[in-house]
Amino acid sequence: MDHSKHPSKMSEEEALEELIYLSKTIEYHDKLYYQNDAPEIFDAEYDTLRARNTVLEKYFPKISLENSPSKKVGSKPQQGFEKVVHQVPMLSLSNAFSMKEIEEFMDRTRRFLKFDENRLLEILAEPKIDGLSATLIYKAGNLVVGSTRGDGKQGENITENIKYIEDIPKTLKNNFPKEIEVRGEIYISNIDFEKMNLQRIQQGMSPFSNPRNAAAGSVRHLNPEVTKTRNLGFYAYNWGIISSPIGKTLLESRVALERFGFRLTKPTKICSNIEDIKIYYEDLFEKRPSLNFDIDGVVYKLNDLSLYDRLGETDHSPRYCISHKFPPEKGATILTNVSFQVGRTGAITPVAELSPVTIGGVRVKRATLHNKDEIIRLGIMKGDTVLVQRAGDVIPKITGFISALRPKSAEVIIFPKYCPSCSGPLARLEDETIIRCNNMYLCNSQILGRIIHFVSRDAFNIEGLGEKQLKELFELGIIQKFGDIFRLSSEKSSNIHEKISQLAGWGPLSVSNIVDSIKNSKNQTLDRLIYSLGIRHVGYGASRLIAQYFSKGSTFIHKVQELTDKNNLDKFSEDLISINGLGDKAVKSIIKYFTNNISEFNDLCTFVNVKKIRDIKHNTPLSGKTLVFTGTLENLSRSEAKNLAENAGALIASQLSPRTDILVAGERPGSKLKKAKDLLVEIMDEKQFLSLFNRT
Repeated sequence: MDHSKHPSKMSEEEALEELIYLSKTIEYHDKLYYQNDAPEIFDAEYDTLRARNTVLEKYFPKISLENSPSKKVGSKPQQGFEKVVHQVPMLSLSNAFSMKEIEEFMDRTRRFLKFDENRLLEILAEPKIDGLSATLIYKAGNLVVGSTRGDGKQGENITENIKYIEDIPKTLKNNFPKEIEVRGEIYISNIDFEKMNLQRIQQGMSPFSNPRNAAAGSVRHLNPEVTKTRNLGFYAYNWGIISSPIGKTLLESRVALERFGFRLTKPTKICSNIEDIKIYYEDLFEKRPSLNFDIDGVVYKLNDLSLYDRLGETDHSPRYCISHKFPPEKGATILTNVSFQVGRTGAITPVAELSPVTIGGVRVKRATLHNKDEIIRLGIMKGDTVLVQRAGDVIPKITGFISALRPKSAEVIIFPKYCPSCSGPLARLEDETIIRCNNMYLCNSQILGRIIHFVSRDAFNIEGLGEKQLKELFELGIIQKFGDIFRLSSEKSSNIHEKISQLAGWGPLSVSNIVDSIKNSKNQTLDRLIYSLGIRHVGYGASRLIAQYFSKGSTFIHKVQELTDKNNLDKFSEDLISINGLGDKAVKSIIKYFTNNISEFNDLCTFVNVKKIRDIKHNTPLSGKTLVFTGTLENLSRSEAKNLAENAGALIASQLSPRTDILVAGERPGSKLKKAKDLLVEIMDEKQFLSLFNRT
């Protein structure tokens, strides 16, 4: 029986035969799953069986089995977890891989806070548990919701599952706040991990690759009774929403969390300088093998909680803490070949094809070689036994080779002179190490790369259109530019829908789901629209700066549409140059992109409804105001001052213009002060600026 055969290619007899098979198979696994708490297959395998059954029943509605899994009440597992929106985002930590980077973190923090070298800056160091991040909300001391971190903005509701983790108190003790959200790491001890895998092997099941995957799979199991058998643990390390403070320092707050009934990561240490940090790091690294749980590094956090709001965070990470990762695991294998990929910006990236090797529980077959200079620096050849490491325990890369094992048949790696995709000539700019194909508008790999980027999660987030699907539609000529994606959702495209549904792995249902996803994506904020275009040097942070500056999407779109006039082009360039944090390369790249792509951009804008950017604060004295800073501030660093203003909804510019609302002038303001007076721009000194935040 061919279970991969698309339903549109099946006869009714074939469908009936497979539905009977699926019914019996699912019933067998349900018994093991619910009654014996001893599943023989992974969740993903079970879900695949269920999904196949559902698809076949939709394609063949006339076939109705009495014992169909879809008709059974009580035995069907959840198809997923309810989503929980985090009131305070669960950001990821920025990573450091050397003591030098930690020193830079300390220096950067001091500069931001304007602390001199004599000012004490206490750091609490703690082990970084390699588990699954989770958050627990307690009201009146009672656990009401538990969820995973998810994408940082929303996670999965795992409340029923975590009730079986003994380390998680169901009721808090000893003077707890009315409401508190406790965050921490769900993990499984190394001893329990080995026991679990031994049991799985004895039952003929595949073992988990590492403790982290075991913990994550166990707590996110669709049947909480299975979670109960996994003996998971929980270490608390932080909090989100909280109705009243539990300490002035992180150390005091940890004591309070322990008093409420939580276990904490240990050993910890208060470090007063870089030497203290180094001693702790080296000591923990030596102890790592003897610990009964997996750690992949150290986390350093400022002990003084009053500094957290001042430091704030970037789009991805808090500024008051950093993760110091342990050296990555390494392995050795044969370099069998090198292929060359063309990215959406034309960058040619050499990729090492390897004989499969397991590193840190992950099977590695490919590794990045970054660029031509890296190949020369490493001195590697095809056929070499190369050393591979997972950088940050994630991305595989080659670090060297074993010269004594080089075979006589080893071949020199030849970097191509022409683009592997379009055969155009390759070039390298003077200030870059990357060799590029500059045929950006005719190179299919670059065009497809931009389209794949366009539908990605942080861009238009169109579900169902993955790299594989887009590549197929691109090769068929159905999608060649951004607007073609939205033309698929048109009523006039029914003939194209029928054509796509006949392709292997598609079908009417998947096409219908993609069309719905495309329709749902038409309402986008300006920052996502700009980011989705894939303009070189313009990431999400830069896109957000531009969106905040122009505020209304219609304003930005109108400016772009007028770029055919040179005067308007100059004005648009001035606008971009005045945006604080937007570099010269980004400005030039934006201008180049739009002067070459106005037609495609206009086409896209006929389908998209651009909304105001999210998360801009209103009802503050600085909401929507454009500020410029000049001179030296006495109580704040320039970075902290800008951070305060941006958090209050202000836009920060580097140059004065008639659109500037306020000039904040410190000591020795220079020529900007005179220009502000000439332009009749409001001028504030540092004291007036701080008074807006009730600070003096």
